[in-house]
Amino acid sequence: MEIWYAAIWAGLTIGLAGLGVGYGQSLVAKTSIDILWKNPRLASTLRIYTLLGIALVETAIIYALVIAFRLIGDDTLTTSQIMWAAIAMWATAFIAWFWEGKMVATALDSVNRNPDNKSQVLQFMILFLALIETVAVYGLIVSFQILSK
Repeated sequence: MEIWYAAIWAGLTIGLAGLGVGYGQSLVAKTSIDILWKNPRLASTLRIYTLLGIALVETAIIYALVIAFRLIGDDTLTTSQIMWAAIAMWATAFIAWFWEGKMVATALDSVNRNPDNKSQVLQFMILFLALIETVAVYGLIVSFQILSK
């Protein structure tokens, strides 16, 4: 396979997955800043939740990066393997990261409404983020399966 074809799909994998990450992270940051402006006493809690939330939203783009490198690093792949592995990865990545951002933003809003429950909110946020993250993990597994045939 010619490298330009694999490079285009690798770029789409990272670029489209990055749209979801960018949206999710911007939603988390915006929500955090809005709450901080209205409720400055939550600054330390917001800092922890925001950094943790953004980091968790960010982690899954590594999956897209791995698949992108695999696409451009193997000249034995067919055009359909390249295309379908890329689509499986970026589609699941976009979905997961989009909703992870919404999840963290909702957790921040919950802490703002009831700061006394911040520990419970953090526990639920991490649990639910892990569950949402499985969508991207499934995309990674399917992409690897497509590329291994």
